[in-house]
Amino acid sequence: EMGQKDLREALSCLIDDYGTWISDQRKRLGKEIIGFDKAGNDAMVRCEETFHRLREGMEVLFKDEKALAAFRFANRSMALQRIRSIYALKRRRNEEVDIASLDIPKNRSWRPFQLAFLLLSIPSLADPNHSDRTKPVEAFADLLWFPTGGGKTEAYLGVAAFAMAMRRLKNDLGDLDATRGLAVIMRYTLRLLTLQQFQRATTLLCAMEVIRREDEKIWGGEPFTLGLWVGNRVTPGKTEDAHQAIEALRNGDRNRSGIASPAQLTSCPWCGSEISPGRDIEVDRIAGKTIIHCGDKLGSCDFSRARSQKQTQPGLPVRVVDEEIYHRPPTMMIATVDKFAMMAWRPEVRNL
Repeated sequence: EMGQKDLREALSCLIDDYGTWISDQRKRLGKEIIGFDKAGNDAMVRCEETFHRLREGMEVLFKDEKALAAFRFANRSMALQRIRSIYALKRRRNEEVDIASLDIPKNRSWRPFQLAFLLLSIPSLADPNHSDRTKPVEAFADLLWFPTGGGKTEAYLGVAAFAMAMRRLKNDLGDLDATRGLAVIMRYTLRLLTLQQFQRATTLLCAMEVIRREDEKIWGGEPFTLGLWVGNRVTPGKTEDAHQAIEALRNGDRNRSGIASPAQLTSCPWCGSEISPGRDIEVDRIAGKTIIHCGDKLGSCDFSRARSQKQTQPGLPVRVVDEEIYHRPPTMMIATVDKFAMMAWRPEVRNL
C-alpha cells in the first residue's frame, strides 16, 4: 500500500546496504584477506553484477505500472498466505485464535534474501524480451542455497505469485491469450516432498483467489488454480477413478490399498477445518470435475460448500486428477520429474 516515494526508499535501503557491504569486502582484500586476490575479486564481480540486477529490478517497478501492480499483488498474496498458514495451524491444534490478532508485521515480513530474490526475478518476468530470457549466454539461474526452515519456499512462491499476476495483466504476450493456462511449474524429484509443498502452495492460491474475486475487472474471471501432477499410485488419472476412490471411502471399503485418491488435503489450508473425503469431496462425472470443499460446518470459510457454490471454481482452487488437469490446465502445477516422460505417450499432455 506504500506510495511510490516510500516504496523506492524502502527498497533502496536494502539495495544500498548491499552496495555498502560489497565496498567493505573489497577493502578487506589484500589487507585482512591475503593470498586470495583472484578468487576474492571474482566473488566481488559477481556480487556487483547482482547489485546492478537488484537495482534494475527496483527500477522496473517504477517504469512499468503493470509490474508494480503485480509486485503489490504478490506481496499482498504472500502476506495473506503467511497469516492464514499460522491461523489454520492453530485451528488444527484446537487453539482459540482470532485472525486479526495474527495480522502483524512479524507474521508477514520478508527476510532480506527473499525480497532480493523477488527483485532479481522481476525484469525477466515483466518483459519477455529481456536478455535473461532471449540471450542464453547472458541468462541466469538463481540458486537459493539455505538449510531446511531457511525460507526458500516462501521466496519462490513470491516469485510465482508475481509471474501469475503478470500473465493476467499482460495477457497478450506472444499474441496469445494468457488469461488462462499454465504459468508456473514446480518440479520435484520426490513424491513425498511434492505433497508437502502442495499443501503450502494451496494456501497461496487461496489468497490469490480471494484477491481476484474482489476485483475481477483487473484479475479476470478465470480462477487461479493449483494442479498436483504426480504418479497414478497417488492421484487419479481419470475422473472415473476419482469417483471410485471416493465411493470406496464412503462405503468403508477395507480394500483401499493402492487406490489413487483425490483426498490429498486432510484440512483446509485457509481455515484449518478438517476435510472429510466422503463428505467434502464431490465428483461430477458428467462435467468431469472433482471438487474438494473446505469442511467448515458453519460455512464461514471462503472455500466451504456454502460460500463458494456460485463461483466458477467451487471449493478449494486445486486440481488433482490428471484428466482434468489436461482438459483445463491450472495456473500453477506441482509435478514430479517422472510425469514429464508421459509427454511421449499421451498427446493431451501437450496442453500443459
